[in-house]
Amino acid sequence: MYNLSKGEMEYMSVNQGHFSKALAEWAIGRMRRKEGDKLVKINAVSISDTQKLLKDNNINLDDTYLYDAWYLHNMCLADYRKTLPENEDIAMYIDETINDPDGAPEMVLACFRAKMDVMGVPIYWERYL
Repeated sequence: MYNLSKGEMEYMSVNQGHFSKALAEWAIGRMRRKEGDKLVKINAVSISDTQKLLKDNNINLDDTYLYDAWYLHNMCLADYRKTLPENEDIAMYIDETINDPDGAPEMVLACFRAKMDVMGVPIYWERYL
């Protein structure tokens, strides 16, 4: 369980445990993928690219999950291209992650928070309201 700062409590209250556009932009901007021995910045996809991916694969998500899906889409491009080589695979991953029957609606952001904690990267929540 987390001890939430005042800024984090406010963020969670406003965003109901989901990514805001600003937080997703920051998280996506940090993403790198391994190419050979180097980490290189990914060619991030836009929100509209994510919406098109989901629509093309007949996946309908509530708007509450839009920025979560956008984050996941880019995370797949950074971390899972071998496992999820096709856009259809990425779309299914997004759908199954967000709709995980034994997960929680806030799971995508919670996993991101845990990654940042493990890496010792602070999140300045007030910036992302």
